[in-house]
Amino acid sequence: MSTEPTDVKWTPMSSGKQTTSPRCINCDNQVTRQFARVFGDNRDVVHACPECATYREMKTSDFIPEERR
Repeated sequence: MSTEPTDVKWTPMSSGKQTTSPRCINCDNQVTRQFARVFGDNRDVVHACPECATYREMKTSDFIPEERR
C-alpha cells in the first residue's frame, strides 16, 4: 500500500453516479429492495411510493396501468 499522497479525492456519492437501489418511477424517490419486492409490480418496478401515493393505493395497485401489471 502506497503512503504517497494523491490528488484524487474519493467522493462516494458524487452527483453523476447512479445507485443500484430501486427508484419510484413516478417521483424518482429511492426505495429499498424489500419495498420494491413488496409494493412493486412483477418485475419489482415501483410505480408509486409513500412520497407520492397512499399505502392503500400501493397495496391495491389501482394506479398501475393494465399493460404494466
